[in-house]
Amino acid sequence: MTDILLVDDEQALLKILARTLERAGYAVACAGSVETALAQAAAQSFDMVITDLKLVHDDDGLKVAQGVRALQSNIGVLIVTAYASVPSAVEAMRVGVDDYLMKPVETQELLLRISSILERRQLKREVQTLRSRLRADKKTAVIGEETGLSGIFASLDRVALSDLPVLVQGESGTGKELVARAIHDRSNRQGRSFIAVNCAAMSEQLLESELFGHVQGAFTGADRSRRGLFEEAHKGTLFLDEIGDISPGLQVRLLRVLQEQEIRPVGANVGRKVDVRIIAATHRDLATLVREGVFRDDLYFRLNVLPLTVPPLRNRRDDIPELTAYFVERYCAKAGRPVPHITLDALRKLGQGQWPGNVRELRNVIERSLTLAGNTEVLDADDIRLDQGAGDSGPPLFSQMKDLVSLEELERQYLAYVLERTQGNQAKAAEILQVGKNTVWRRVRDSKTS
Repeated sequence: MTDILLVDDEQALLKILARTLERAGYAVACAGSVETALAQAAAQSFDMVITDLKLVHDDDGLKVAQGVRALQSNIGVLIVTAYASVPSAVEAMRVGVDDYLMKPVETQELLLRISSILERRQLKREVQTLRSRLRADKKTAVIGEETGLSGIFASLDRVALSDLPVLVQGESGTGKELVARAIHDRSNRQGRSFIAVNCAAMSEQLLESELFGHVQGAFTGADRSRRGLFEEAHKGTLFLDEIGDISPGLQVRLLRVLQEQEIRPVGANVGRKVDVRIIAATHRDLATLVREGVFRDDLYFRLNVLPLTVPPLRNRRDDIPELTAYFVERYCAKAGRPVPHITLDALRKLGQGQWPGNVRELRNVIERSLTLAGNTEVLDADDIRLDQGAGDSGPPLFSQMKDLVSLEELERQYLAYVLERTQGNQAKAAEILQVGKNTVWRRVRDSKTS
C-alpha cells in the first residue's frame, strides 16, 4: 500500500483530504506543523508528502519538502496552496517539489497529480534499478554464473519472487553479499533500499541501536531520536551478515520482527510496523550452533526457509581467470592505469592457490600484485604475490615494492591482509590491529563502496 504524509494546519481540511485519500486506497498519516511532519518522516517511511504552502507560525511547506527529502531522498512532494505566486512556485521547484496544486482542491485533479508523481518516482527507481541490474549482472558473471555458482544463480529468480527470508551460507569471502544483492535486484523490491550490516562488527548495544533505532534519552549520549536500519530498509531488503554472531537477546528481538513485522526502538514504549525482507548470511554452521544451544532453534527455522550455500573458491577454480580479469580491470580503472595482459603462467599460479580467504583473498592478491608490479604491460607469474594461505611466504617486504604507495593505500592493504589471516573475523582483526571493531567495520564498508 502507498503511504502518504498529509500536512496542513487546518484540521477540518486535513480530515477531509485524509478521508478522500483513504477511500482511494492510500494509507494516510496526518501532521499539523513542520515539526510534527518531520518527526513522523523520521519515524516512518512514506512514498509521498502532500503539504500546504502556508502553515501556522509563519512556517511553510517548503520546509517540510526540504526536511522530508533530507530524510527520504526518493519521496514524492506535492504542494497545495491558496497563495500561488511565480516566486513561490520557482522556489518550490528549486527545493525539489514535484508539483504545485491550487486550492480549492478537486478530488479527481488531486488523485491525478498524486498518480503522476508516484509514476514518475517509480520510473526513476526503475532507471536506478536497471543501472543496478547492469552492475549486478556484471558482478554475477564475475563470481561464476557459468561455472561453480551456476546452481545458485539458476534459482535466484525463483527465490527473488518470494518475500520469505533467505539464509546464505558459505565460507568467509565467497561472495555471500553479492548473492544477497542479486536476489534483491531481481525482486519486486528492486527499486527500494538494500542495506547491509555486519553483525559481528559491533557490540550488542551498538548493533541493537543500529538495527532498531532509539528514542531521545534512551541511553547516555542519545541526545536525539534516530531511525534504525529496519526502518531505513522499509519496503526494501536488509542483509544481516554473520548472523551467527548475534547475542541471545538480539536473537529474541529479531525473531519478533520476523513473526510480527514490527520493531520497537530502544527506549520506545510502542512498536512500529515495518515491511522488510531479511536475507541473512553466515560462515558458521547454524545447525551445529542450534544443537549446542548457542543459537535459537525457532529463529533458525524462521531464517532457513530458503537456504543457499555458496561454494568456496577452491571448489570452483574455473572461476579464477574470469575473476582475475575483472579485478585487474577494476583496479586499473580506479588507478587510471592501462590494463596489463595476464599471462597463462600467471593464471596457472593463481589456480594453484588454496584460497582460504576465497574471492576476497583473490581480489586482495590481484590488487597487491598490481601495486607492486607498477605500470607493467604484462602481468606474469613472477608478479603474482600470493599470501601464505595461498601458498607463498607471506606479505611482500617494502624493499620489493616497485612503486611507492600512499600511507592510506598501505594501511588498506595491511588491513586486507590481516582480515585474510583471520578468515574475515573483524573482531579478531581489530584486536590484532589494536583499534576498535567499528573502525575495522567502517574501513571494510568504505572499501566495498569505493
